Amino acid sequence: MNPYPNRQPTDWYGQYNPHVYVPSYYNQPYQPTGWLGFNFDRPAPKSKWPSLNPVLASDMTYVRYDIRKPAREGITLVTWQQISHVPAFVAPTYEMLIISKAFPWSIVIRAPAGSVVTCGAIFDGLYEMLQKHIEDSEWAIVALDKTRREAIEKAAKLRQEKDKDKRLKRIDWLGDTPLFKGLEKDEEFEKKRHLPGSANVAETWVVRFGKP
Repeated sequence: MNPYPNRQPTDWYGQYNPHVYVPSYYNQPYQPTGWLGFNFDRPAPKSKWPSLNPVLASDMTYVRYDIRKPAREGITLVTWQQISHVPAFVAPTYEMLIISKAFPWSIVIRAPAGSVVTCGAIFDGLYEMLQKHIEDSEWAIVALDKTRREAIEKAAKLRQEKDKDKRLKRIDWLGDTPLFKGLEKDEEFEKKRHLPGSANVAETWVVRFGKP
């Protein structure tokens, strides 16, 4: 039973932070299992990042998710049912930070009490974060970059024809590259991207995007 059916838990989450995504429904007990989608009667395919579920790794993922849609719509039902509650890492992991070269934001994924970070939590967290509106100070980043600005506005126009929301959204920032291409490690970028004075998150990963 979910002990927090109508609210976020407060004992493990602490003060509300809009930049932290905590999936309240991923509360299944952690059960270490083999990665789904691979035949372990044969040697498992090897990734550059063996600690990460291959479903998420940029060099191995078979998931092609258009992140303009909720994960349950953008990922086929059968695939979603197979991967949504599967742990994202070999070792039990309760917090991770996602950054990208494609957008200026970062997002922390935290697991509810008694659970771990799952593949589904990552896909849902990315979608929710990118559905937020672009703020004035954020728009200033590209105000003088004509090429980038026009790409964002073009993507926004196509989206607005469907959802009728006239404000710019973060998802528009991706332009014509809204396809999830996986997570990867990039220590040099992580160091440059890290905000001086802020806490380090051990599991920091870079998300890549591409054209559908």
